[in-house]
Amino acid sequence: MAKKKNNALLIATLVAGAYAYFSKKENRDKAQVAFNNAKKKVESFIEHQKLDHDDKTKTGYPDPYDVPDNKMVSEGAQTSVHYYNQEVEDDVEVSKDTDADGLYNKKG
Repeated sequence: MAKKKNNALLIATLVAGAYAYFSKKENRDKAQVAFNNAKKKVESFIEHQKLDHDDKTKTGYPDPYDVPDNKMVSEGAQTSVHYYNQEVEDDVEVSKDTDADGLYNKKG
């Protein structure tokens, strides 16, 4: 219970301090300028990362933000693994009890 009181007191103190600070127009203007500068820096950083990222999105480097393409690639990889497993299982004939492995019908 004391912890909740301390948290409430801390929040009330922060709100009162923020109100006192932002009550002056000069402080509000400073805060707005600081916020806009931080926003520009973040946007610049993101643009810089995108430009660096474009150099890497060549053959063999899939774009991590292209979700449909990544899903297609991952599904294709799973399909080839299942196909390979089917071929190996058919050659070894480990399982004679089932006719399908969940994706392909087994030969035979």
